Amino acid sequence: MSAKRKNSRKQSGTVKIPLSFLIKIILFIAILVGIIFAIDYCSIKTNTNNPATEKVHEAKVQIVDFTREVLDEVLPPQETPKETATVSSPAEEKNDSKDSFSFPENLEIPLCAATKSGIASDHQIRRFANFTICYRESYEQAEWAAYCLEKEELVKNASRGNDFRPDPEITTGSASLADYKKSGYDRGHLAPAADFAFSEEAMSESFYLSNMSPQAPGLNREIWQYLEGQVRTWADLYGKVYVVTGPVLEKPAEEYESIGENKVSVPEYYYKVLISPDGNSAKGIGFILPNAKCPDTFWDYAVSIDEVEKRTGLDFFYLMDNYLEDRIESSTALESWK
Repeated sequence: MSAKRKNSRKQSGTVKIPLSFLIKIILFIAILVGIIFAIDYCSIKTNTNNPATEKVHEAKVQIVDFTREVLDEVLPPQETPKETATVSSPAEEKNDSKDSFSFPENLEIPLCAATKSGIASDHQIRRFANFTICYRESYEQAEWAAYCLEKEELVKNASRGNDFRPDPEITTGSASLADYKKSGYDRGHLAPAADFAFSEEAMSESFYLSNMSPQAPGLNREIWQYLEGQVRTWADLYGKVYVVTGPVLEKPAEEYESIGENKVSVPEYYYKVLISPDGNSAKGIGFILPNAKCPDTFWDYAVSIDEVEKRTGLDFFYLMDNYLEDRIESSTALESWK
C-alpha cells in the first residue's frame, strides 16, 4: 500500500469499538433476527390477503431497516475494492461500454500442432505484417489464416493488384500459378484482399499463393464473398473482429481431389470463425460452407465455434478466459449478429 493511501486512512481515523459493546450489538441483532423469523412464521400461518398479515410484514420491514441503521452507525464503512474482473457471468448486469473488455494479445492465433510446440512436422507458421497462416505442405495450402480486423482499417488506400505469386518463405515450397491454371478452381483467398486495402503492403501480401486454396467459382465469387463483406460490416459495427479462416482438412491429403503438379488438395468444406466485443464481454460465431455453389444465404451455414473445432481439430481463441470461451463457443446466437 502506498504511503499516500496510508496517510489518508490515518487522517480519516479508524473507530475502535470495545469488545463488550460489540457483544451487546451482536446479542441485539440476534434478538431482532429471532423476531423476524417469528414474523415470517406468523405470515406463513395466516392468509396473505389478510390485513393482519400486511401489518406483520410492515413490522418486519421496519425491524430490518432499524437494524441496518444501527449497523451503519456503529460499524465503520468498508473500503470498496476496485473492480478487476473482465468476464461477466450471465447473471451480471451488462455493461454497454465496449471499451471495458480487453482481449488477450494474439487471441486470433489458434492452437494447432505448430503453435503447441513451436515446431511440428507438416506445419509451418508464416507471419505476414497483418495476418498469420499455418501452411500444410501435404495439402499445399494453409490450414488456417488468422488476423484481427479493426474499424480504423476499413479504409481503401490500395487497389486490388492481382499479383498472385508463390511464397518464397515457405521452406517446402508453396503452390505455383501453374497448379491453378485451367484447373476449374479459383485461387481463393483465405485472408481476403479487401480486408487489407488500408495498405499497399498488406494488400500485396494477401496475394501470396500460401494464402490461397482451390475454391469452386460458385462459392468464391458469391456466398463466400458475401460472408467476407459481412465480416467488414461487423468490424465497423463492433469496432473490431477476430477472424480465423481455412479449409476443413479432416481427411488425409491423398483422399482429396488435387490439382496441378504440386497436387494441391481441393477441400470439400471451408470454415470461418469470429469473435467480437459485446458490451463488456464477447460473442462468437462460426460458419462451415461446402466448396460448391450454395443456393442459400451464409446464415444457413452458421454453426457454433465448438462444431468447427470438432471438424478441424483446432482450438480457437484458447487464450481467452475459460469460462467465457466455453460460453461463447458453445452457442451460435444468430440474433446477436443480425
